[in-house]
Amino acid sequence: MECFVQYLDDLEDLYYAVALIWERIRTRVRFAVFVIASLALQVFGVFIALNSPPIAVAIASLLLVALLYRGAVSPITSHPAHA
Repeated sequence: MECFVQYLDDLEDLYYAVALIWERIRTRVRFAVFVIASLALQVFGVFIALNSPPIAVAIASLLLVALLYRGAVSPITSHPAHA
């Protein structure tokens, strides 16, 4: 019976070790996707600005208004270190 309990304990340790490794991989993949998307948006913005400056200004204005709206409407949350 002791061997069976030890076997289950080893399986549990393996399961949580894989979960921790998967979390690190997931974090790095999310960061890589964010960087690639950010670079793609910047290149697209430069391309639009070179081809049609009025459309680029309109897109920038819409993004600014959306950002200001989100800043005005979203609730203020305190930082966990300050709470």
